[in-house]
Amino acid sequence: MASPFFLNISTHSLTPDRPNLQPFYYFHPAAVPPQWRPVSSSAGINPNHHHQQEHPQTQPNPTLHLLTWNIDFQVPYPVQRMTAALHHLHTILTSHNNTTTTSATVILFQEMTPSTLDVIQSTPWIRDNFYITDLSPARWRMSSYGTTTLIDRRLDIKRVFRVPYAVSYMRRDGLFVDIGLEWSSTTSTSATGGGGGEERILRLCNTHLESLASGTPRRPVQMHLASRFMHGLDESGLPSPHAAILAGDLNAFAPEDLALPESCGLRDAFLVLGGVEETEESYTWGKQNTGWLVGRFPDARLDKVLFCGGAEVEKLGRIGVGVRVRVGGDGDAESEGGVGSGGEFEDNEEEEEEEEDVWVTDHYGLEAEFVITTVTPDAVSAT
Repeated sequence: MASPFFLNISTHSLTPDRPNLQPFYYFHPAAVPPQWRPVSSSAGINPNHHHQQEHPQTQPNPTLHLLTWNIDFQVPYPVQRMTAALHHLHTILTSHNNTTTTSATVILFQEMTPSTLDVIQSTPWIRDNFYITDLSPARWRMSSYGTTTLIDRRLDIKRVFRVPYAVSYMRRDGLFVDIGLEWSSTTSTSATGGGGGEERILRLCNTHLESLASGTPRRPVQMHLASRFMHGLDESGLPSPHAAILAGDLNAFAPEDLALPESCGLRDAFLVLGGVEETEESYTWGKQNTGWLVGRFPDARLDKVLFCGGAEVEKLGRIGVGVRVRVGGDGDAESEGGVGSGGEFEDNEEEEEEEEDVWVTDHYGLEAEFVITTVTPDAVSAT
């Protein structure tokens, strides 16, 4: 969720409802000084600049570990909250990597800001293990907040593109990453078209649909557009994906939002695994609200993971539940969103100096495990 109050428009030219290719970034530790460098695909990375790890496969089908989290941009202490969020994620990843799984990880963030992007790109474990789609707001439609995705550097990125939603007062978009698929089975077609087969890709979409009740008529238009790229039904000339996963803050406030994934030919990971709507276990937003949001809206399942094609979800759970951080004192209290109790934050020196524990964000995140199958189910047409 995010309010529409601050529409600081980016100056970067983007074509609505069409794929806008953009670079992603890899960290070059040997550069002077060490730095993130842009590239359009994994094939363009100089091996002397960056050690691209092998992705070990002990299973016949590749697997994927996916995390999605909206970090509220409208409240104070963005740097401290983002630092705590990354610490929480690192704990999750450390536990995940200590298991027998070989799943590579992707992390989808919504409501990033210039300062939280700075935190991400300066974090050592991210530099060592991930590519980043954005270092600045240059590719966002608004300069105040947007989406960014971290991709495990063991994965083969074919392309990154954004699809700005033409029907969006809040200037939302879908951030897509195409990943080359590779199976350990000798009968499977490799990501590079080995054996004469066509390129097979996994397409990921990180999105933040229109917020609030005013966004109810816009969300279906946005979701249907994003789903066309997931099903390969767009006319952009991009390859059709073998499998596709969409995740993020879908702002599913209204009754109409419940049927939206199915109407787009997408499966809802929560429901596929037996989850029940309107239960305590389903909610991802509402328990950690602050300021003007407290008591204004009921708890809701705003955040979702949807998928189609040759993908099957194996696990889904919530992350970030109850995570707080100590702020105040000499910390940075300024909010880049600027909206607190219905207006701008007031300068209050005494409150800024007082230490307190605050929620890292108002949303719970989601953690999912997927297996990518060699067989694609019959395509479901999105209308």
